[in-house]
Amino acid sequence: MRFCALLWFVLLFAAMPGLGQHKGRTCATELYQETLEQLQPGIKLQQQQAKEAAQQYLSQKRQGKEIRKATGPVSIPVVFHVVYNTPEQNISDEQIYSQLAVLNADFRRTNTDKVNTPAHFASFAGDAGIEFCLASTAPDGSVTNGITRTQTSSITFSANNNNIKREDRGGAPAWDQTQYLNIWVGNISNDILGWATFPGMSSSSQYDGVVLFYKTVGEPPYNPFPTQFNKGRTATHEIGHWLGLQHIWGTSNESCSDSDFIDDTPNQYAPNYDCPTGTIVSCENGPYGDMWQNYMDYSDDACMNLFTNGQIAYMQAVLHSSRSDILTSVACNGGLLARFEAETDTLIQAGEKVQFRDKSIGVKPNSWLWEFEGGTPATSTERNPTVTYKKPGIYKVSLTIANSQMSSTETQEQYIEVTPNDLTVYPVPASDYIIIEQPAHVTLRQVELLNRLGQVMLSQQVTSRKAELKTTGLPSGLYFLRISSSEGVITRKVTIIK
Repeated sequence: MRFCALLWFVLLFAAMPGLGQHKGRTCATELYQETLEQLQPGIKLQQQQAKEAAQQYLSQKRQGKEIRKATGPVSIPVVFHVVYNTPEQNISDEQIYSQLAVLNADFRRTNTDKVNTPAHFASFAGDAGIEFCLASTAPDGSVTNGITRTQTSSITFSANNNNIKREDRGGAPAWDQTQYLNIWVGNISNDILGWATFPGMSSSSQYDGVVLFYKTVGEPPYNPFPTQFNKGRTATHEIGHWLGLQHIWGTSNESCSDSDFIDDTPNQYAPNYDCPTGTIVSCENGPYGDMWQNYMDYSDDACMNLFTNGQIAYMQAVLHSSRSDILTSVACNGGLLARFEAETDTLIQAGEKVQFRDKSIGVKPNSWLWEFEGGTPATSTERNPTVTYKKPGIYKVSLTIANSQMSSTETQEQYIEVTPNDLTVYPVPASDYIIIEQPAHVTLRQVELLNRLGQVMLSQQVTSRKAELKTTGLPSGLYFLRISSSEGVITRKVTIIK
């Protein structure tokens, strides 16, 4: 009886979360996806659009059955945000450098354990052509080592919220996610090793990136923690998600009917844990069985060693579509890149002002030269000038930034469109068509052409500022345009000649 009670206690203790060691890999990306869907309505649509953009890129690159990758490796700037409560959690720079080396080896297939890839899978494995570098320039243009450190009173962080990514909740704020891959490192609850965001986050999102349990970062001797997840492969796995990859078995834990949507990964029933040996056949995927050596399975770090060419093609497609902004980042090379935006609408009425904002990235410039075609002033050396446009037209804007060592210029052709202040109808007289154009900020709703007897000859529903009526076939004469817009109804006389 005592033996049974003791056995029951041992089993209960082992089953309680957080009390034992990790029993197998635990990625919370799908759990975090549920969190995002609650906190950010519309995220599923954005992610679906990112998937469609990646597929479109793949379609454009296909030639027969081949997919051509970009020439040469692409480089992704990384910033590690170490959020720690105890000295042990404040991992060393050397542990982070070790993690960066693991990522570069895994994504370039220079990992020494690639010799463990079975011969029947080796032909599917490839070099992803992706490299990672620690950022050398911070968002404000200052020098950085690509590592931030934040001491927190929070004991643990969870995938059920964004606390590790929020300064007001004990975490660390993200750097511009269009220019950096943000990786948060901290003490994660419930035996979770990490999670990531799928492509499709808004460009202004502060939550995009990867989260890692601090004991998974890097490999020995720099990672001092004796677990089966101490070789840096958790980061490889989670960045695979960040670049659009699903788990190799699909979205359900036990099913042959779902998929990771990658053609050259075998259909697989469920995750594989620990370090499997031999062939594991599921979902009729014999004779070679599950690809448990894949970075997107749940095997221990020591047993992961490949991405397939299909996975690589998809990650490259994501990098050249929804995550393409990061390819222009100069955060690693200490460069300078001019960028700007208008804080107000770029479609304006004559006489309106536009506030311009310098959005340049890289090292700090010390001079700005703006050129405003059609604007007053025509040039400016202010960092964020205000410009008035007095005459209708379509104008370009140019910004050159510089410091003592380098300069960079961005020019946006046809960036500012200036409309008249009143309704415009042309040509006068008309022949085959009539253009009806409202000023900026006014939307057309319906346009009708009436003859002199008041009969409606043409009618068109409109949901834009500008409309075109085809008048081919109408006899010459005097007509009336009845124009309904967001500002009411206006009637204008028009003459049609043949």
